[in-house]
Amino acid sequence: MDDIRKVPAVEPRVETGPIQFGDDWPGTFIRGDNAFAYAMYLEIVLAESKADPISIAMLKGLLSDLRGSNLMLRRSPASGKGEQT
Repeated sequence: MDDIRKVPAVEPRVETGPIQFGDDWPGTFIRGDNAFAYAMYLEIVLAESKADPISIAMLKGLLSDLRGSNLMLRRSPASGKGEQT
């Protein structure tokens, strides 16, 4: 997992959906609580999938990104710190 990139807080709170920073390409921001739910359902779909290997690999990459926002998964059990596991 990549390190979490921190930016200053904005008001109002950013919700899940399209977002654009300056002149950069728009992207999709997914709030942590939404990411947890999406990850849970994506795991179920992947477990039952008979899709081609490339599609499965792409979905596993998305699943990894979604899991990356779960701070509990990012903590090392031994240290309790925000280390990657």
